[in-house]
Amino acid sequence: MEDYKVADYSIFSNAISSTSNYTSKITSIQEAMSNSKSQLSNESVFMGPICDSCVKGFGSLDGLISTLISNFGTISSYLNDTSTAYKNGDTAAMDKVLSISGGVVGVGANSNVNTGGGTKDDIYNMLAKKGFNNAAICAILANMEHESGFDTTAVGDGGTSYGLCQWHNGRWDNLNNYCSEHNLDSSTVEGQVEYLCYELENSYGDVYDTLKNVPNTKQGAYDAAYKWTVDFEIPDDRYNRGKARGDTAASSYWDTYGVQT
Repeated sequence: MEDYKVADYSIFSNAISSTSNYTSKITSIQEAMSNSKSQLSNESVFMGPICDSCVKGFGSLDGLISTLISNFGTISSYLNDTSTAYKNGDTAAMDKVLSISGGVVGVGANSNVNTGGGTKDDIYNMLAKKGFNNAAICAILANMEHESGFDTTAVGDGGTSYGLCQWHNGRWDNLNNYCSEHNLDSSTVEGQVEYLCYELENSYGDVYDTLKNVPNTKQGAYDAAYKWTVDFEIPDDRYNRGKARGDTAASSYWDTYGVQT
């Protein structure tokens, strides 16, 4: 994102105005569709299945348009809150990012956190920029602690697992191949977090969806950590380990990173 000066507030104002105009136009379309749906419903007695199909079609479109209006509302609030803070000199306001999951826009975590946690902070900030919320990031951090102690070069399982998430056998090969193809170093936090996000979205969609939609709460951190352990890390005794890692996410990590906004 470009670094605009506080004097460039008009940039934000124009964006807010445009968002408001689009929302107004889409709302008008929704109202017109609602009227057409009502008229078709009245005519269905005479025209039968054709009108019924049209009414169902309008119903489906209405849901999509409602989501779109909600998304524009989220974007408008984000722009307004961010621009107001930025106008008042709070440049850190720009560190909070928007995220999109399943077609729904949300506000992610602060992506410029410094708690003195070193590697943990680096991982947190990278994941925040990817649109994960605090609860999801706490879940990932808790699992990394148990897997590798945040050592990017940790080798386990008799020499068959590697890195922050202890990628095992073929998954370790996939990490190396991905980093090689994308000019990344597979022994670094950056390389491993970039691959982690790629692997999540492309090979572990169920886990990815859970983390992208988890409530941003202490319980959410527990639930996400449990899900991550059971369906992504898949260690021995995974269900009991999932509970232990859920506790770690909901206690030490939520207490540190859950408050970051």
